[in-house]
Amino acid sequence: MNLRIALTDELLAHAELVAQVFLQAMYTSIGERMLEELAETEITYSQMQALRFLRTHRRVTVGDLADGLNISYPSATNMVHRLEKKGLIRRVANPRDRRQVGLVLTDEGRRLIEQIDQERRQRFARVLAQMEEHDRHAFINGLAAFIRAGLASGTLKVDEVCLHCGTGADPLCPLVELHSPEICR
Repeated sequence: MNLRIALTDELLAHAELVAQVFLQAMYTSIGERMLEELAETEITYSQMQALRFLRTHRRVTVGDLADGLNISYPSATNMVHRLEKKGLIRRVANPRDRRQVGLVLTDEGRRLIEQIDQERRQRFARVLAQMEEHDRHAFINGLAAFIRAGLASGTLKVDEVCLHCGTGADPLCPLVELHSPEICR
């Protein structure tokens, strides 16, 4: 028998508040503040996402970056220009079609995104280490269940929540669980 707690206004308000605090913690404390504390980075959260996207994808154009980050083409162009000025990415001509210009990480860009990801994982691990094992599992299962329910209800769209992790579709990803790995790009 499947018993569900009634979705009362009070429960909904509590769930929304907890979700907002969680998102704020992830974005601010584990995201932006980390970038500020890593003084040498001098990049924004959006630029970090662009570097991560370039690390996991090959033959990326400005248009691919815009699509992958769900931003406008002009915004992607401006971001590319700023990252290029910082020496974190470079443009490379396509030898088969000179009209197409690809984007790749420089050695400095690759080193920086690896440093950022390592620091982010360490911060996340410190928080998870403070939780009881059953709470860690409940946390992960709860987030995955929320994503599955959001997709099933049509509230969430795969393309909007996909991390665009590239061809290495992680079988633990809740999107891959529900859809074929081909959704990953």
